[in-house]
Amino acid sequence: MSSTFMSSTLTRQIALAAGAVAIVGMGALTACSTATKDKPAETSAPSSNAPSPTEKAVGGGGNSFSPTVKARPAPTALPGNVVTGG
Repeated sequence: MSSTFMSSTLTRQIALAAGAVAIVGMGALTACSTATKDKPAETSAPSSNAPSPTEKAVGGGGNSFSPTVKARPAPTALPGNVVTGG
C-alpha cells in the first residue's frame, strides 16, 4: 500500500475519533447539568398609559417609505439574440 493511502486513512480515523469524543463530551456535559432551571423574576408593565406609535403619518397621503427614484427597466432582446458586454 502506498504511504499516501495510509496517511489518508489515518487522518480519517483521527477525525472520526475526535468527532466521537466531542459528541460523548457534549452528552456528558448535558447529563451533568442541573435539571431545574431558575424562573426569571416577573415584572409588571404599567397598564395606565398606552404606548404611542413612534412614526407619525405625514400629511398628503401615500406611502412615505416608497422610493422616489425608479430604476430603468432591464434591456430586452428577441429570443435567440444574445448580447454580452453592454
